Amino acid sequence: MDVVVAMLKPKPGHATQGYKPQLYEILLMDSKTPPGETKPAKYLPMLPTLKSLDNEPRELVLTHVHKLTGIKGERALNVKWRKDGPQRASLSQTSLFFVPVSPHADKINAEQAQQGAEFFPLEYVIDAVNSGSVFFPSATQTFLAHLQSWLREKHQRPAMVECLFWQRAEFRVHYTVNNPCFIPNTRSPELTGGGMGSPGGGGQAAKMNHFPQEVVKTANEALAKMLSIEKCDTVVMNPLFGSDLPYKPKVNTFVINQHWPNIPNYDKISIPHNILPGPRWQDRYPLHSFASKGDLAEVDICLKQNYDHSLVDSVGCAPIHYAARYGCLSVVATLLSAGCSPNIQDGELSTPLHVAARKGNIQVARCLLQRPDINLEVRDKDGKRPIDVCMTVTNKTPNHREMERLITEASKRPSNAVTVFLMDKTSKSVHLTAGNKTTVLQINKQLLMTLNIPPSYADIFTLWIGSKSLDLQLKLEHEVVQRLQEWKTRPVHMLTDRRDPPEEDPVLTWRRNVYISVEREKQLEDTKALDLLFHEAHHNFVQGLYPCKDKDIVTFATILFALRHQGRSNAKVALSSLNHSQLKELLPEVFLKDNTNWVKLISKEYTSFRNFTPQLLKTRFLSSCQGLTVYGSAFFTGSILSHSKKSSSSHANCYMGVNDVGIHIIDMRSKQMIQSLEYREISYKHVQENTLLEINVLRDQREIRNQRSSSRHGVIEIRTPQAGVIIHLMQQLDHMNGDYVTR
Repeated sequence: MDVVVAMLKPKPGHATQGYKPQLYEILLMDSKTPPGETKPAKYLPMLPTLKSLDNEPRELVLTHVHKLTGIKGERALNVKWRKDGPQRASLSQTSLFFVPVSPHADKINAEQAQQGAEFFPLEYVIDAVNSGSVFFPSATQTFLAHLQSWLREKHQRPAMVECLFWQRAEFRVHYTVNNPCFIPNTRSPELTGGGMGSPGGGGQAAKMNHFPQEVVKTANEALAKMLSIEKCDTVVMNPLFGSDLPYKPKVNTFVINQHWPNIPNYDKISIPHNILPGPRWQDRYPLHSFASKGDLAEVDICLKQNYDHSLVDSVGCAPIHYAARYGCLSVVATLLSAGCSPNIQDGELSTPLHVAARKGNIQVARCLLQRPDINLEVRDKDGKRPIDVCMTVTNKTPNHREMERLITEASKRPSNAVTVFLMDKTSKSVHLTAGNKTTVLQINKQLLMTLNIPPSYADIFTLWIGSKSLDLQLKLEHEVVQRLQEWKTRPVHMLTDRRDPPEEDPVLTWRRNVYISVEREKQLEDTKALDLLFHEAHHNFVQGLYPCKDKDIVTFATILFALRHQGRSNAKVALSSLNHSQLKELLPEVFLKDNTNWVKLISKEYTSFRNFTPQLLKTRFLSSCQGLTVYGSAFFTGSILSHSKKSSSSHANCYMGVNDVGIHIIDMRSKQMIQSLEYREISYKHVQENTLLEINVLRDQREIRNQRSSSRHGVIEIRTPQAGVIIHLMQQLDHMNGDYVTR
């Protein structure tokens, strides 16, 4: 019987993924090139012919492998043929043995390497077989295919691959120790005349009498040593114990128990949980380890295996921080190409440029400064920018002076990024990938990636541009830079009464898309997306843009209070001491002017929410807001006109919220709802000569079916320069929701 050996060495992560050839290395031997062939030849190691496999051949296989490579395999497993067997009858008399090798095994010694034994990546071997770049005997090709099929099957079974590469049982047995102090307890009750407490049992001493004296002595010594290690500060061994000799005990020393007769508070006694050492840093973070060593080949493999290029380790560093520290230029460039941000910060709030500046790694700094999205104003925990690090570093070298010059030149380049604010009051610097031609759609895609929000959420958020007097949602095809440049000269000038004051400087905000429905929003599950929607709803509620009943105001304010004091033990004290400025952060300021005891109402409601998790509180707040008719609106400003016999006309400033339900008119001063009208109840038009938005309230459903006739129950006139924009948005939302939406 012939034996072929497949000796495999795994790579990090082999047991946590499906089968991939790049997860293994395989041992191959050099072979003489056949006549007529110019390509190198390789084959799998073979054993001398065995007479029979009836006896266990494992030791023979492992011994042969050890002689061949100098490496001791963990075990030898027979990879049996499938039922259909090999196509060649001669191969059916050959057995394939799989020999796993520890990933930390020593390298093949020089003597064996000269004989042609060497490990090759299995991925390379498979490619060589398929392309024919290396000559493999047909039998070796068959065995490689059989091995791949067998490994693929093992990867499909949970924990199977991990078991294959465990250390051998013999190695683990070397660390098994029998504690002789437990030997007496292994005797059966029959030998001692009964169990403990039984007539004539004799207790522990009777049990020990059945053992030789040397065994009893060894057991006593082991017990004393065990107590010394586990419990006692001082141990004195009694040689008379277990000897049945009469003796009178004598106290040599004693210690008073300071807790007696009181009982210790065991709740305050902490017991360490992590007693066993965890995995090594390089095993937990292989990409970080290879990046610090400058091993570009292994970094490429890790990236192909979908290791996260921006993952931070136990000290808060990403792989690019290690590469920048040790001057590994090629690794830094590879990580940047893979999508790692040049502005990523570590636990010390340092960017890769900060790290390179401290070490004086000029080439790494050049690579980072070539990125158009590099932010030179990021400050570390000491408040220093990269250029400040160069200027204040101790033992300054010429490299630091050169780096200072490079950063200064880079800071003079025109900005190639825009700042986009989120509703949680944070901001993101977004690279203009197409320069001044960068569109809203391109910005949206970058923000989805930056915030790790799924691409399927692309319709939920979009870019808004606004200032103190006006907010507009941009179209996906709009060029962002152009809209910023013409904001004051066109939209503000045409749609407001303002004439270029400083407070009308444009700001970009990433907010909810006004064209999505609440039903679509209720299907969302991503935590970050829901968090952004919550912050937008929170902002609108506190600004008084969500008019609602007093009980809803109390619920919203209580949820916001519970979020601020989540996990704090002094919540009740904080409730009783709420002042006017703190209440302004929980509910609209206009409602604080009445005589309502909001603190008392919030305190009463708080008991219902104090045990909620932060995420559950946000979900509850958002779902309650979604039930309001005004939710999801784009807001505009104007003056609502009223006509009476006593006066020609009067007006009140108002907000107009437009969403998929209809139009909602809110008094700007009192924050009370003046009118909330659904599309099926109204017709509307733009009176351009008077900059009026005219809303006709229809009498009944028959007029709706009659193409919105001009018959009307009443007319609402709102003077606003934004009338044309409002009418256009109402027409689009009305058309999108043919079947009218109600809440």
